Amino acid sequence: MKRVLALSTAVILIAGSMAGCSGGSGTAATQAAAETQSAETEAQVAESGNLTGELAVMVNNAFTGMEDPAIMRAAKAFEEANPGVTITIEGLGSSDLISKYTTSAMAGSGPDVVALDNSGWPIDLAAMGLIIPLDEQIASSGNDYLQGPLESGLYEGQYYSVPWYFNNTGLYYNKRILSEIGKTEPPTNWEEFEEDIKLATELGYAGVSTRLDGYAIFNIFFENDNPVIDVSGDRPVVTVNEESGKEAFEFWTGLHTKYHAFPEGMKDASDWATAYTTFVSDDCLFFICGDWGYANIASGNPDMEFGLAPMIQGSVQAVCLGGYNLAINSNCTNPELAWAFVDYLTSKECDYVMSEQGRIPGRTDVDYEPILEINPDYQVFIDEAAYTVPRPRVKNAASVDVKMVDAFKKVFFDQMSAEQALNELETELNDFINENY
Repeated sequence: MKRVLALSTAVILIAGSMAGCSGGSGTAATQAAAETQSAETEAQVAESGNLTGELAVMVNNAFTGMEDPAIMRAAKAFEEANPGVTITIEGLGSSDLISKYTTSAMAGSGPDVVALDNSGWPIDLAAMGLIIPLDEQIASSGNDYLQGPLESGLYEGQYYSVPWYFNNTGLYYNKRILSEIGKTEPPTNWEEFEEDIKLATELGYAGVSTRLDGYAIFNIFFENDNPVIDVSGDRPVVTVNEESGKEAFEFWTGLHTKYHAFPEGMKDASDWATAYTTFVSDDCLFFICGDWGYANIASGNPDMEFGLAPMIQGSVQAVCLGGYNLAINSNCTNPELAWAFVDYLTSKECDYVMSEQGRIPGRTDVDYEPILEINPDYQVFIDEAAYTVPRPRVKNAASVDVKMVDAFKKVFFDQMSAEQALNELETELNDFINENY
């Protein structure tokens, strides 16, 4: 019982660590196309069968906080195709969502269907017995889910969630500064990236900025074929201090120790709103962020010309996964109805729910045209889907994120050498595994 309580507390205390999962808005043309698709969906979903009952759904409020939300239209289409069904959708901010869901589910109630940040929430809730395995449902579904996002819900050999939408990170770059250092194309690998940063800092610019969370740090380890924590065996194994991990950490922290590449303002960038300012100030060459940052960067400094490129490649091509999955409450009294709605909401028929938000559905058969109509640069994130990797699938994964960031801070704040910080990180992660497994 002690471990379950500790785990539930960790879940409740997660305060929007994946704040990049908030939504955007589409163009008028996209809105019109979505309304047409919504009408077509009513006919398509009519074949779903004779389902009855009430269904409560809890999602992140990016999908409910606007006029005439697409998810509400999708729910209405499902209800009209199944006259015996009533769906209620509640939208909450990420920290409120996970806290309210966990508390209510532990008390034996809660919504039937819940949207979960794939950075660790599905694993935590599966370990607590608060969501159900979906292997049989997934096997019978016509939805071809992307493997990386699907695996973010894999716990002890079973899938406990399905991808709703995914995101990852790209390399935003300042076109003016790139030109000033004599380059015409953004870097594609670690060597080019470091060279560009060296040249930019020599001219007095900052080299690269991002938010102080796990996104960038996990990216660097994954790019060097190091999983941080290997979960392929019966017991998780910490890998950060293996040779590939040392190379990754030394590369990332070396940008500070060798070039002072990170802007001073990044020390306070614990949220994306603060992180954007370190780039839109027009004196930083690179910024690591996902699709959620594009509109904020464009509006933050309309005069700044910037581009978007894929994340740089190390020994392998890899990028850290973000986004949301859908899961079913263990207390759900009508799991057949709950799965029917999950299956529908993650299907091609409901892609308009994503496209209106500028989000990328977590399947392989998506029609990307409406998304690219909103922003052609999103092709970067779409192309990265094939090698998008979830964070370590361990209980209390948010704690791993914190420890990774703290290790980087010790070097960034000039408190430790990279070797010392990595040694401490290895010890802390091994202690973490011993406490949780």
